[in-house]
Amino acid sequence: MFKKKTSSPDIDRAVAQGVSFELTLAERARKSERRAWLVAWSAIVMSLILAGGYFIFLPLKEKVPYLVMADPYTGTASVARLSGNFQDRDVTTEEAINKSNVAQFVLARESYDSGLIGQRNWRTALSMAGPTVAPAYIALHSESNPERPFRLYGGSRAVRVRILSIVLIGGAGGKRPTGATVRFQRSVYDKGRGASQALDSKIATMEFTYSPDLRLNEEDRLLNPLGFRVTNYRVDDDFASAALPEREFPAPPSSADMAPAVPSAAASADGAVATAPGPAQVPSENDVSTAPLPAEQSESETGNGVPQR
Repeated sequence: MFKKKTSSPDIDRAVAQGVSFELTLAERARKSERRAWLVAWSAIVMSLILAGGYFIFLPLKEKVPYLVMADPYTGTASVARLSGNFQDRDVTTEEAINKSNVAQFVLARESYDSGLIGQRNWRTALSMAGPTVAPAYIALHSESNPERPFRLYGGSRAVRVRILSIVLIGGAGGKRPTGATVRFQRSVYDKGRGASQALDSKIATMEFTYSPDLRLNEEDRLLNPLGFRVTNYRVDDDFASAALPEREFPAPPSSADMAPAVPSAAASADGAVATAPGPAQVPSENDVSTAPLPAEQSESETGNGVPQR
């Protein structure tokens, strides 16, 4: 008879509020998900842009080495910047570096000056010469060698070297060269008259490498900073026409040069024995700092091997 009412304004209002609350939660979830995807895609796009910029600027990256050079006479040090294409290449693959080391070795090995051999040439040649190359240079200046440079030229004359050309062997495809061929001419310089006379023309063929673990003392490291090592060395005659020697300015004569020299008859008959580099220890494979310097040259021996009083 009496039927209970199932609908009223309060119930409808409560149901409407519940539905609205659920719709609000769903809308919030959708908006939050949309914002999350927006942030994720923005991060992905920025990462791609950064990666693209990195690969674009990567070829512009350049390694610029610096070479510290020191003057062995004054001790002044200077920093030089080596310009060139050094990307994916070692400094020892550069043509200028290899030619410089080759030239330094040939100049020290083939030239002679009684005033410089004990200061620079001896150390330079032995710091760059390998175990198979150093003994020949030591024997050349040995006291037992009758044709050693000091006996032939004495202290008044010097042998000067003029390099004509240097051709590197190997080094294709950015690799390090393994050898070189050097054409050079030698001339005899008279210190008293200040004049040069052509001596001969030679061709030097060498094989070399670089030893990073080469043990050198501080003085020798200044002469050979990169560990340049000559493993094979040979010199042959060059039959090309010799060039005219460079013009030299005469040196002022000293009182000793103007005084007449009277050779001793006994000394002329017996010959002279001059002081020269004695037997030296051949440098080992990775240690060349122990090579002794040549003894001081005697001033009493002339270019003809005849002592003076």
